[in-house]
Parts: sequence; C-alpha cells; structure tokens
Amino acid sequence: MLHLSLEAINSRSPYRLSLSGNNAFCFTTDENMTYEVGFVEDHMLAVENAFQFFLVPKSETNESRDTKIQQTITSIIEEFFRNNDVLLDYICDTGDGRQAARNRLFSRWFSLYPLRHHYTLRTIEAMWENTCYFASIIIRNDNPHYEEYMAAIDAFETEIRNKLSR
Repeated sequence: MLHLSLEAINSRSPYRLSLSGNNAFCFTTDENMTYEVGFVEDHMLAVENAFQFFLVPKSETNESRDTKIQQTITSIIEEFFRNNDVLLDYICDTGDGRQAARNRLFSRWFSLYPLRHHYTLRTIEAMWENTCYFASIIIRNDNPHYEEYMAAIDAFETEIRNKLSR
C-alpha cells in the first residue's frame, strides 16, 4: 500500500491537485489542460512494491513548454518516494507514435531534477514489429531492496530482448 499525502504534494506543487481515485490525482494547467496522474501496482518485474506511473491528458493538449507541469510531476514523484520503499516504472504510450518524444521528455525532466543523484534511472528500449518501446525505471539509491530491484530489472531486460529476438 502506498502512503501519499495530497497535502504534502500540494505544498510543493505549482498546480493544485485533487484526488481522482486510489493513488491518482488530477490537475489543470494555466492553459486549461487537465491531466490525471498516479500509480498502479505493477507485477511486470516480479518484485514487491513496484508501481507504474501514469500521466494521462484528460483534455486536448498542445505543445506547451509549461515548466509547471514538470514541477507538479516532480512533487508527486517526490511524495511517492518519500515514505515508500518502492520501484517506479514508466512505459511510454505508443498509441500515437510519439513514444520516443515522451521518453526524451521524461529523461530530460529527470536530468533537470536537482536531487537526481539520490536515484538510479534505467531506460529500456526495445524494437518489435517496427515499433520502438521505451520503459524507464527509477529507484532511490538508499532503497533497502536496491540490489533485488536491479537484478529484477536486468532479468526483465534480458527476457524482453530474448523474446523479441525470436
């Protein structure tokens, strides 16, 4: 079970969030774009306390460079890691063919995060049937399950590559 404080997130987030479900939040930008963001338990890596992060536009989006979105997402993810010994994964949606752009954005946000040295980011890229898939995994470096999680990531990446090379 995740322990997330909406009050703590809102104290650091430039956009005000509201609950939209279990471990999920909504926020609306200055440009009136609404997003749902949250975490769902993920069994893909076969380890305890793995969660997949999602960010879903609930209204039509534009190509805005709104830095408050990044700051809001950072506030949510900080709270995710604050009281939880967890693994976070993010899989880029392939529905519109813009998964590479999503991966670059997520990686850029991470590279700009001032406390990034407290975390390990692993990105897995795999090609299958002319589609490139991207997944990123983040773990706090002081997580007591760090070695177990890294071994599970290595095993998952090997399994994916073996399946796709057939």
